[in-house]
Amino acid sequence: MRYLKSFTFSCLIFLFVANTPANAQQNFDARKLDDFLSVLEENNKFMGSVAILDGDEVLFNEAYGFIDDSEESANSETVYRIGSITKTYTAAIILKLEEEGKIDLAAKLSEFYTDIPNADQISIENLLNHRSGLVNVTNVPEYSEYYTESVTHEEMLGRIKRYGTSFEPGEKYEYSNTGYILLGYIIEDVTAMSYADVLKEFITDPLDLNRTYYGGEISTNRGEAYSFNYSPEGWKQTPQTNMSIPHGAGAIVSTPTETAVFLNALFNGELISEGSLEKMKDLKDGYGMGIVRIPFYDKYAWGHNGGIDGFQTTSGHFPEENVTFVLFGNGFNYSLNDISIGVLNILFGREFEIPDFSEEPKQVQLSEQEMLAFTGSYSSEDISLKMEVFVESGVLKAQASGQGAFPLTAYENGIMKFEQAGITMVFENLVDDKFEEFELQQAGQKYAYSRNE
Repeated sequence: MRYLKSFTFSCLIFLFVANTPANAQQNFDARKLDDFLSVLEENNKFMGSVAILDGDEVLFNEAYGFIDDSEESANSETVYRIGSITKTYTAAIILKLEEEGKIDLAAKLSEFYTDIPNADQISIENLLNHRSGLVNVTNVPEYSEYYTESVTHEEMLGRIKRYGTSFEPGEKYEYSNTGYILLGYIIEDVTAMSYADVLKEFITDPLDLNRTYYGGEISTNRGEAYSFNYSPEGWKQTPQTNMSIPHGAGAIVSTPTETAVFLNALFNGELISEGSLEKMKDLKDGYGMGIVRIPFYDKYAWGHNGGIDGFQTTSGHFPEENVTFVLFGNGFNYSLNDISIGVLNILFGREFEIPDFSEEPKQVQLSEQEMLAFTGSYSSEDISLKMEVFVESGVLKAQASGQGAFPLTAYENGIMKFEQAGITMVFENLVDDKFEEFELQQAGQKYAYSRNE
């Protein structure tokens, strides 16, 4: 079973790969893409913005939905929190500092922070490619208790020390925001500048990016969007992560167009050397240094995804075509992966049918008592993952073994959905006020689950 992990900043989605050839972007139908995204907006499936560059030429740059509770419309200049796409910027800055002789990728973390567990064994490179073994701060339960509060570097370092390690440095890959928070701190240490000022000096000033910067409290006066979750009552604004926490792992804000310009410049050698770029692209267990390789049929892109609060983002640069796409969303009631695939199908002239939501079941509001009919432990003969369905703080949730819990939205006829990951659960066979089975549907696959005795 695949589903999107909703932990803040760590939202990696890989588009499917197949052998069918795709047409060149010359067949790009901008009107069709606008129609697709408009249908999503009209059906409360998506709010956000998409930009596509062909080299330096802007092929598409449109916004959908609104940015605040007053429903002020988004536009092409709207600024979004980009989440873990920040890691691509952080990695590029580290490699630029290496070129200037200010950082050695083989240097140990103990040169900067001696109290961190295994600091004398963890290298800068380990931090860059998520092989440090340091526990991911956003996976620790107490994270939900403080993520909206301002923290100092010393406080975060204390938490990182306390959380410890889960494996030895270099032993394996495990995505960890902790490593990139530390890289952000190290950037400040070696430059004697704030991360915000280094970002400005190394990237945004050279590329003339005026709407890309280290974020703070969201302000619509600056054209910044709030994020939203969808409920039966409509879009509801989400709490804000305090940007002192994600730092080099997820604190940058930008527009899709400016992030596309950054990626285009990065992969065309305008920011770091060819040698440094090759280091970024050296994959270990599927992850390079701040980037991943994203397959799409007979093509591939280099990029990164992100998630923070209700924001979800994705980006990629196709080197053979010299085409860059960026999708930022501040409201999702539909799978980011499915939207991304739709965008790329239209971009490369592939067949794509705009979804029809006219026959979609109606969303319903369940009382806590009604939710209990769905709760329990379920298992499947089709897949090894067991599923627990439960009520937490008035919200019906599901959790697969070894995975994080995700909220379920109720529809008529016993249908539950987690739209952000494209998951549908169709419950059937109500006996003694309990459903005995459900069918799990995701990415065209179906798995039958039955209640455990």
